[in-house]
Amino acid sequence: MALPPVVAFASANIFERTTAAAGRSNGSIGIVEIPHKRVKRITCMGSGFVGGPTSAVIAYKSDVEVTVVDINADRIAAWKSKSLPIYEPGLDEIVQAVSARVHPSQHHDSHEPNAASDNVAPVRHAKLFFSTDVDQAIADADLIFVCVNTPTKTHGIGKGSAADLDFVEAATRSIARVATQDKIVVEKSTVPCRTAQSIREILAANAHPGVRFDVLSNPEFLAEGTAIRDLLNPDRIIIGSMPTPAGYRAAATLAGIYEQWVPRERIITMNLWSSELSKLAANAMLAQRISSVNALSAICEATGADVDEVSYACGLDSRIGPQMLKAGPGFGGSCFQKDIFNIVYLSESLHLYEIADYWRAVINMNEHQKQRFTKRIIACLYNNLAGKKLAVLGFAFKKNTSDTRESPAITLVSNFVAERARVAIYDPRVQEDQVWRELVNSGSDAEMLKRNVSVCRTAYEACVAADAVVVMTEWDEFSNKSTSGATVRKEERKPLATLNVNNYPSASTSSQDTDHEASRSLSSPQLDGAAGFRVPSRRGTGVVIKDPSNGQIKTFTSQRPTSGSSLPHFPGGGSVSLESPPRQIPSLQSRYVDVPPDGPLVSPYQFPGEYLTSEGFPTGCEVARATSTHSTVASSIERRRQAAEVTQKGATATRLDWARIASGMRKPRFVFDGRNILDHSKLEALGFRVEAIGKRGTVVSE
Repeated sequence: MALPPVVAFASANIFERTTAAAGRSNGSIGIVEIPHKRVKRITCMGSGFVGGPTSAVIAYKSDVEVTVVDINADRIAAWKSKSLPIYEPGLDEIVQAVSARVHPSQHHDSHEPNAASDNVAPVRHAKLFFSTDVDQAIADADLIFVCVNTPTKTHGIGKGSAADLDFVEAATRSIARVATQDKIVVEKSTVPCRTAQSIREILAANAHPGVRFDVLSNPEFLAEGTAIRDLLNPDRIIIGSMPTPAGYRAAATLAGIYEQWVPRERIITMNLWSSELSKLAANAMLAQRISSVNALSAICEATGADVDEVSYACGLDSRIGPQMLKAGPGFGGSCFQKDIFNIVYLSESLHLYEIADYWRAVINMNEHQKQRFTKRIIACLYNNLAGKKLAVLGFAFKKNTSDTRESPAITLVSNFVAERARVAIYDPRVQEDQVWRELVNSGSDAEMLKRNVSVCRTAYEACVAADAVVVMTEWDEFSNKSTSGATVRKEERKPLATLNVNNYPSASTSSQDTDHEASRSLSSPQLDGAAGFRVPSRRGTGVVIKDPSNGQIKTFTSQRPTSGSSLPHFPGGGSVSLESPPRQIPSLQSRYVDVPPDGPLVSPYQFPGEYLTSEGFPTGCEVARATSTHSTVASSIERRRQAAEVTQKGATATRLDWARIASGMRKPRFVFDGRNILDHSKLEALGFRVEAIGKRGTVVSE
């Protein structure tokens, strides 16, 4: 295959060879140019939570055709249908567009939260395919993603901690058996460090004569519930390669695909082993934060402190930040526990037993949190669950996903059944057969499950005649907190975490320095007091806000503020003010976005050409990227107002009527808020007794 013009991409390892080591200390990354092959076809082996969304976005954003293969015929059939086998906001629109089967407007009549964009236009011809013909897909591909499952071993040496690599090895052997031309094999599954070496050896030992394989590591850093957003606007793309000319060329080939929509400076290369370990390390550190705040939640309950207030105060520290500091019943999902166990097993294999004990403690704390929550529920219900009905709201491990792997709800439901309770489960996205499969696989007695557990179609059905409601997933429809920023109680306000607040370039700064300073500011978000935020400066960009309390349109301009200028903020966290008339903003491509109420705030220039979400704005605000004068932008938003309000009303209508739930429950009507998503005072006014993780419960008057 002919080599195209060179591609420039960010490379940590090559930069290290050509620049002084001090270059890494300040985060510098070299830009290198390497001739590379142009990929026309990609095959993705595995159609799960990683393979499916990743393939869909690559097909949508690049000029490459992608075929997803799986030996599970039912799963492939589901991917070809209108009912995808997994739920992920924005995924359906992308799949429909690149498959060119149904225009999104014919399939959806409302915006999904965190969707890929306001309108996903169908491509002119299909670029995404699903098949069970694995051999043909391997033969046709220039590059192959290995996205198969790597569960924790349930047998033999390493049982309970080591990764089971059966599927990885089977996929590797299939590639070696079928391929008659050179291929790039990309290890995308989460695997132990140095798995790529095993893949290289298997391929080399079984390859046809003259066939060469280059092996890369390209770990995914997707969060379920926001996977499409993470794929469209990744924090970074990590590509690990062998430190050889062939390895660098292979890395440049993969980088050439991503750079069609990802800024070059976010595409980082390193050696294979660093890439593999970076995925495990990232998940372990995120899980560590959750276990840390969950440990603090126990102290809060004992002392009367409020874990939400404590975590908020800690999150204001720029060295810590607010992410992953939400107390709950424990983390779940397929990655965190499995990846920590991988590190534990790796450490023990290297005789680093103290290191293994350290990371094992994160898992132990997670399990302790589940048991602690169970015991609190039992204690509140007079130390007896026998014959009582508990309504469990939520079974997925987090909202905006149908994934139930390692969900804390599995453990709690199993505990309730062991105590002879009757359990009614409702989750808006999890299928009934999936609930039963998880409970049976957890080791619970199948006959007891059949007698004591029911899966309901609605939350109201689950709550009828219940002694207690246990909220296990933070689905928006379960929350009763105010949606209007003007009426939000003080303790409900989200931290106004944001974009830069202090590092504005001075008026004398050059345009080149302005861009650099703006980029640097994004990497170190800071806060501007307790009630306000400032918008970072960058030429040609601004933000427009619609204040939900009065409907007025306000513009935050992107012009560089002058010394002593007064910047707009949210007084008291509930409204928007603009102290001076907006200035004209240079014309750019227009992109307007309706903002999900719980979406994270990003810079209006951080992800060019995509979308902007709004955590930190008063809930319900509309946000737009400004591209012209204030009046033009305001007019555009107003044209969209009715459609946005219809969407908002629909979302509000789906929220639970807690008064209706109260009327059908048995007194004293306990609610156990496992996710801290409920307004306790409102529930108490309805006659509920409320208990929440990290907080003191309802005080019962004598």
